[in-house]
Amino acid sequence: MNNETQPDTTMVSITPEILQAVKNLQRKGYVPMLIEHLEEMLDFFIEDICTDLSNDQKLEHIQILRSTQKALKPFAVSEWTIDEEGNEV
Repeated sequence: MNNETQPDTTMVSITPEILQAVKNLQRKGYVPMLIEHLEEMLDFFIEDICTDLSNDQKLEHIQILRSTQKALKPFAVSEWTIDEEGNEV
């Protein structure tokens, strides 16, 4: 019986949509623009009380927006680029 560890052979395909999203994230000012839009959305839920949403729903939306904003911040780096094959250059 062979007990060798098999390498993970799962292939991840980078679709054109994923590649375009990565390219968009690299564009100068794109991530700050997204973060600014998220701030505006947060302001809407915090300041402009939407009467058709419960407090729990508002809180859920705010938490999602804040976590998305936090997740985007590391992409606001202009030093790296991705080529057409998805390789970092």
